[in-house]
Amino acid sequence: MSLRIYETDPDAAPKPKRSFASDTVGRFRSGRMVGRRPESLNEWRVTSGDPEVADAVVQLFGGVAEEWETTGEDALEVLTRAKAVGIIIDGPKSIVADMRMYANNALFHHCDGVEYLSPEEKRGTACGCPRALKERKAYAKTGGPKPNIDMKFRLTEDPDLGVFRFVSSSWDLTAALGELERELSDIGGPARCELRIEEVSFVAKNGPMAGQTVTYNKPVIEVAGRYATDKTRVDDEPPF
Repeated sequence: MSLRIYETDPDAAPKPKRSFASDTVGRFRSGRMVGRRPESLNEWRVTSGDPEVADAVVQLFGGVAEEWETTGEDALEVLTRAKAVGIIIDGPKSIVADMRMYANNALFHHCDGVEYLSPEEKRGTACGCPRALKERKAYAKTGGPKPNIDMKFRLTEDPDLGVFRFVSSSWDLTAALGELERELSDIGGPARCELRIEEVSFVAKNGPMAGQTVTYNKPVIEVAGRYATDKTRVDDEPPF
């Protein structure tokens, strides 16, 4: 026989969890498409398929949960008012980095910068990407492989909300990736970090923008220290 305590107070009954194909509850994004043009954002944009997650993000970081046009499961978006958020990264295994090129929305080239990662019949063979970083960047601008950094994390302000995801093709973040992974390895467990959007400005020396100030946003991940997972719980009565 089951407990019937929620029959007398149905509003207090636990709500069933939504079932999604993804193992994450939402995604942090630093940009969006406006028509056919990409737009860089100064505050984080969060998308989710779960209204409860979207509402929680609104409570934490501001904004309004609204529907947006997508073929994915994350049909709700929140344009938050937060440039920086506290996150928990469960070690370097939570970050996957590779180089990818897509053609007609299909993965056409997949490597680690030196050797193919897929398809299986090519795995471990030379990928043919340029060796010099400057040439890699130039090739990427013409449609060649770009960095693909895929990170999973929880929010320090509400760890139980679930696992979020952030995907970036930033060359700046690619350059910082080695040090980030070393710091996470040194901690040896869940780490307190900050994920933020940082504005960068410089005066162009060459090209059509020479002499002009160029400004862009870049994602930054900064490790603050170990995340304490031990919590003391005091129940009204011991369950024994």
